[in-house]
Amino acid sequence: MLSAGLRWIDEASVGRLLTPAATRTLMERTLVAGASGQAQNPLRTVLAPGLGWFATMPAFVRAGPAPALGAKLVTAFPGNATCGIPTHQALVVLVDHETGVPLAVVAGKTITERRTAAVSVLATQRLAARPRGTLALLGAGAQARAHLEAFVDASLVTSARVWSRSAERAERLALYGRTLGTDSSVAAEPAAALAGADVIVTATSAAQPFFASQDIADGAHLNAVGACVADRRELPASLVAEAAIYVDSREAAARESGDIVLAMRELGDEGISIRAELGEMLADPTRCDPPARVTIFESLGLGIEDVACAAYVLRCSDAPPEYLMPL
Repeated sequence: MLSAGLRWIDEASVGRLLTPAATRTLMERTLVAGASGQAQNPLRTVLAPGLGWFATMPAFVRAGPAPALGAKLVTAFPGNATCGIPTHQALVVLVDHETGVPLAVVAGKTITERRTAAVSVLATQRLAARPRGTLALLGAGAQARAHLEAFVDASLVTSARVWSRSAERAERLALYGRTLGTDSSVAAEPAAALAGADVIVTATSAAQPFFASQDIADGAHLNAVGACVADRRELPASLVAEAAIYVDSREAAARESGDIVLAMRELGDEGISIRAELGEMLADPTRCDPPARVTIFESLGLGIEDVACAAYVLRCSDAPPEYLMPL
């Protein structure tokens, strides 16, 4: 039972209040705050009890009307899929930044999905040679759905192609894309989804690469979302080596990104370089990096993103139903 004065905000409320447009604005401010020294975002601490993992992501950020302090608690148990339970679970705990008094416990599933997708949109808008065009979605789970919603909301999709190891899930996501007004189809193979795609999102549970570098069109931008631990990857090392790589956190990427860690192990550190953190790019809109055949945004997710979203939802939940608090 929650103590007196401690708020509980459920997934339905988060979904209603944390709109894709609001999340984009909030994430841009949050990442710029991080790049400007207005945040503390230590590496997550992970426990692996055997069947899955449990992580804590504490964070402090000044990116809105008031500082936000708290932590996300997140679990990943792959075996849940066999019994109809979501593989990822999350909560965000907020405390008062001046007194440490607990303020709220906020459901974290929708926050995780929407903040991840919003950051991919920001990365695409800032880094992609062709930010609007054909979107290839590799994977058809919750993250892929959230990304499709976010990219459509940002008017970046002219058509979408979906590939998944589950043809049924791919068809469901493509059908959902059509309900959003987007020409969406199912690809039989990853290469078919990738052919000529302008923007790519990989959001799978793959442990090893499942497509080749040459499947990616020249000038494409790829948001790598699925591989968030050091021993799993979605991208071939050859693609990582030739691409211009951007990350949400250099420190986290060097420790936690299997796409980068395993490519460096195979090819050597000198063959792979990270150009910048996304927050640095957003903080300096005049920066213009040399072109590359492919740009990659390696997304691991940051605690400051979760805490900022939860704090925004808490502020909005105190407003009248017809009024959302300004960012």
